[in-house]
Amino acid sequence: MTTEEGARPRSAAEAFGLARTLTWWDGFNIALGVPVLLIFSVGSVVVLTGTLSPLIWVISVVIGFLQAFVWAELAGLFPHKSGGHSLYGSEILRRYNRLLPPIDIWGNWFAWSPVLAIGGLLIGSYVQTQWLPDQDWLYTWGPFKLSMATVIGAAALLLVFWVNHYSIKTSARTQLVLGVVSLLPIALLIVVPLFQGRVDVDNLTPFAPPDSPWLSWETVVVICAGLYIAAWSAYAFETTICYTAEYRNPAKDAPRSIIAAGLLNLVFYGLGPLVLLGVVGREEIAKDPAVAFAPLAKDVFGAGSDVVIALLVIALVLIINTAILGSARTLYQASAEGYTFRGFQTLSKRRVPTRAMGFDVTVNLLLMLLGTPIYILAASTVGYMITNILDGVAGWLGRRDTAGVKAPYRAPRIVLQLILLFAALNFVFQFLGGPSWGWTAMGLGWAIVLAAVPIYLYRRYTDAYGGVWAVARRLAAAPLAGALPIRDPVREEE
Repeated sequence: MTTEEGARPRSAAEAFGLARTLTWWDGFNIALGVPVLLIFSVGSVVVLTGTLSPLIWVISVVIGFLQAFVWAELAGLFPHKSGGHSLYGSEILRRYNRLLPPIDIWGNWFAWSPVLAIGGLLIGSYVQTQWLPDQDWLYTWGPFKLSMATVIGAAALLLVFWVNHYSIKTSARTQLVLGVVSLLPIALLIVVPLFQGRVDVDNLTPFAPPDSPWLSWETVVVICAGLYIAAWSAYAFETTICYTAEYRNPAKDAPRSIIAAGLLNLVFYGLGPLVLLGVVGREEIAKDPAVAFAPLAKDVFGAGSDVVIALLVIALVLIINTAILGSARTLYQASAEGYTFRGFQTLSKRRVPTRAMGFDVTVNLLLMLLGTPIYILAASTVGYMITNILDGVAGWLGRRDTAGVKAPYRAPRIVLQLILLFAALNFVFQFLGGPSWGWTAMGLGWAIVLAAVPIYLYRRYTDAYGGVWAVARRLAAAPLAGALPIRDPVREEE
């Protein structure tokens, strides 16, 4: 896929200079950081759901794995695109409603972008807990909070941005090395306790809701809340389809990479929560759910826990790198299609979307000052659930609308029949389970996602009248309210 000299690239793949160079193995390597997302919320899920937490994670991974087949089909229908599955789903949804695509795409961006803030805060928290326990100071200014963890996390985030602003290619190579290294501590923390017999069955029993009987409304809400927050991590191996336009053979490489990543995550997300709860126990985890793996490392490795925590920090750097790569592609492609600010299409001399990545970093530095990791994650999951609901419907509509089209990949019929059920379940998790994590977090998430509508209308309006400064000059020169002609760009034919 090439462009004429001086022409604006049509996709993120063209823009970043990676068109048609990746194989399914490369996509799988880029997604190696996804098992690290278990660190983000596994402690909070254990505290909320108790001994049910291992089952919560298994169910969540299975839903995400089956959905991935549909995302692969959508990606195959639009091989010229590069970004999250919302970019593919939006192509189907735009035929039915013009406002659904920007909500879908913006929701997907807000699902991935806060990985930077959460990962940064967790890096700071693990470093402080392990090596700087005396640095527990905290300054507050209204809603903003500053701690040692915040400072360390911000420094890590800025470092990742600095590395990525040189070249996406360099980042992809770095990703492979970091991916292998980062999986090592997670694998050791899972495998070593099993071989040592350190898993205490008493910590895994009784298999029942922690504070309510099985047949109660409270139990239903708790299970939905656990599945709501777990989905943010367990569904996330779909990041491999962000690179569909960059595969040598998109029709084969996209489904292969996402299926391989799904199988890897079944192992990590299936065993990780079981081992953590069995070794550490719910009461110990509840002392600080954000750093749940710290007591596990100390219990299993003793003095060697410093090395394991250091490797966990590297793993968190990896997932931040994964997120900033995928998020930048999503913002670039969304801007190229007119769904968000035009400036996100601007590339640096190295053909890197520096403005899009800079926007990500700025937003996440503010998020780091506003809340705890689980608060930010709960708000972010609003966007992720919305995009999974919309794209589930889009997947079903896409099969119906392209029934007579030869597609490079088709999801199994049984999975396609289940996708509307998954969309309905995600809807229930969103509205029944989400509020358990706080109405403030829900409000923040909805406010950011719904901001997609005015941003989209603003973009369409400025496109119609020559940009923001042209509109401002026309408004300033207009003697009467009706002097500026008004059209409805949303209704215009593209």
